[in-house]
Amino acid sequence: MHMHSLYRSLSIIVLLCLTPGLALAQGILTGHVTTDGAAVPFASVGVKGTTLGTVANMDGVYRLELAAGSYTLVASAVGYRTTEATVTITDDATATVDFALEEVVLESDGITVTGTLVETFVAESPVKVSVISPRYLEKIPTANVMEVLENVNGLYQQVDCAVCGTNNIRINGMDGPYTAVLIDGMPIMSSLATVYGLNGISPGLIQQVEVIKGPMSTLYGSEAMGGVINIITKNPRLANTVSVNTFGTSDAEYAMDLGVVPTRGRLATLLSGTLFYNNRFLDDNADDFADLTLNTRASLFTKASLSDRNGLPQADLSARYYYEDRLGGTQGFIDAFSDDLRGSDQLYGETIRTHRVEVVGRYHLLPREGVKLDVAFNHHDQDSYYGADSYQAKQTTGFAQLTWPMRFGSRHSTLLGGALRAQRYDDNTVATGTFNEAGQEIANNPDDRFIPGVFVQHEWVTSEAVRLLAGARVDYQQDYGLIPSPRLSMKYSPSENTTLRLNGGTGFRIVNLFTEDHAAYTGSRATVLLEDLEPERSVSGTASLRHILPFGANPLTVDLEGFYTYFTNKIEPDYEQPGFIVYQNLDGSATTRGVSLTVSQSFTRLPLTYTVGGTLMDVFVDDDAGTRAPLEFAPDFQGVANASYQFPRGWAVDYTMNLTGPMKMPEYDAPFERPSTSPTFSLHNLQITKDIRLPEGALLQAYLAVENLFGYTQAAPLIDPANPFGPHFDTAYVYGPIHGRCTGVGLRVTRR
Repeated sequence: MHMHSLYRSLSIIVLLCLTPGLALAQGILTGHVTTDGAAVPFASVGVKGTTLGTVANMDGVYRLELAAGSYTLVASAVGYRTTEATVTITDDATATVDFALEEVVLESDGITVTGTLVETFVAESPVKVSVISPRYLEKIPTANVMEVLENVNGLYQQVDCAVCGTNNIRINGMDGPYTAVLIDGMPIMSSLATVYGLNGISPGLIQQVEVIKGPMSTLYGSEAMGGVINIITKNPRLANTVSVNTFGTSDAEYAMDLGVVPTRGRLATLLSGTLFYNNRFLDDNADDFADLTLNTRASLFTKASLSDRNGLPQADLSARYYYEDRLGGTQGFIDAFSDDLRGSDQLYGETIRTHRVEVVGRYHLLPREGVKLDVAFNHHDQDSYYGADSYQAKQTTGFAQLTWPMRFGSRHSTLLGGALRAQRYDDNTVATGTFNEAGQEIANNPDDRFIPGVFVQHEWVTSEAVRLLAGARVDYQQDYGLIPSPRLSMKYSPSENTTLRLNGGTGFRIVNLFTEDHAAYTGSRATVLLEDLEPERSVSGTASLRHILPFGANPLTVDLEGFYTYFTNKIEPDYEQPGFIVYQNLDGSATTRGVSLTVSQSFTRLPLTYTVGGTLMDVFVDDDAGTRAPLEFAPDFQGVANASYQFPRGWAVDYTMNLTGPMKMPEYDAPFERPSTSPTFSLHNLQITKDIRLPEGALLQAYLAVENLFGYTQAAPLIDPANPFGPHFDTAYVYGPIHGRCTGVGLRVTRR
């Protein structure tokens, strides 16, 4: 009897979920979203304090069915300030509300998709998300998005190799491999591709960047233990019809971005190309090694977006080919360089050649309901030499994900999803091969992973002040079985000016040795595995408090965040044995904890905006004996500041600053001793821009920039550079810039 009642109840629930027509009498809300009189395609319009909302079509027109009552509406789009309006809906009647949006530089209340996998207003998201708009990316002239991301509070760019320039982004002090890098929401930049892939993404391709500092394995699986960086590429319907950006620097770096939108309508397309070139040998610290890695990069990108007859998104498909050729080493190696010199045991050099193909697609199965299928493919082919040592690696990743959001009234929504990742990694090291005593490979065993997973999350708007979000994910790893990843988030807004967010969850990560420590493949160390490495696991929690202080028409926004992550099975390399790097799972635990504060303000009468932020971190390792030691390359504190001032007649000044506190550094035996702790230093950048309006709505921007304004450089980072093939040579002692002040000039042309 009880089973029959339970079955009947479940049947009713399923029927309610799958039958959209069961609803009370409703009214219709419609309107137009514009900016300066022009339509804002695909703007989001939602009901504040609920899960109800919709997306405008390509003409900025939206339509939403609501039960009778009074509502506060919220409209926003990427790069625009959120706007609110009130409306009263009556049964069987149509109400009209139009919105006029204002462009902004740094998003604080725009749209995000990363925190919940469902398009959400930043202010309404239970998960704290930082959204960076394209205009913010233009504060520094660069063809490398890494140099922009380090200007976000809590993010720090770490250079792992002073010769080849390998780098990664740390979030809240955690190593780069703990950050999941997504392209259009797809986790295809894992392990090998993450190390070199992020450097090859030009800001010219980016519509916005979304950053989450905290555990996200529930939605994104492995490598999202510390946070997520989601790079969203430009939408052909929103991008400028023509965009050109070119610049050159005093270090002989030259770059050009070109983008065009050939078609718009139901099918909109975007074509883009990026070229970067640097071929000058610089050696200011006189160690006979290039201070700045020589580099040639080229990228071709295309994206197509198809809308249905109602103007709603139906399908998107993008593809990118990327080529990079890096060259670093002694002046003799670079001056005499040819392909025959790669792998030389006489002249030391490091060369890295990369070919990569990425394809990302999305099909909206039910556009109005938000049901969609995402697919992605990535192939990364790397041909590298570190001195005489060859590192040849290939990685192929395929990914598919189906998500189905469901709404239950105005207070409840559920997201169901299934994902499948297939990955192959193969190189010529002990990571995937077996070698005899003579160093000859006798067996090759590529690392093949086939990882299915399912996830569910439920959001409950308990009141206008409280949102709860609970989620769980289960992935199947063939070597480790089922791996669960739960999370719980809460947003509490006692007033419009105050928001508290709490976020907790677990994480896991399957290791890839190349991303653990670049020193394993540079210099003269041999890799030793003492055991089969188990997945790293973590328990994390974050808390954030945002409060807006009303200073007349110039409100001050204060963001206070705290974070804590506890690791088990952490992979830490051991360098104590000369000539070897030893890997094993840590017997003990590792902890990352800290607090950050960010203050931002925009003035109305005075055309000035600024942001100042700082993060205090305590990152350490505890072994089973109770010994605590700080983790290398994790600064004790980090700070950022940026300000923009708009002068009359189209002149503007942008200032950015990075402050890096002391960090634990590797230690070396005599006679190669170095300080075990780095000094505190700061880097300053300044850019002056002149806007010139051209006919037919085009804009010409000429800019002059100075990077590293005061010319700060660290001492020569290389250990025993006079004997690069010897047992003591090391390239990892890098904590700051190696080359000093650099001046650049550029031109940017855009047309709507």
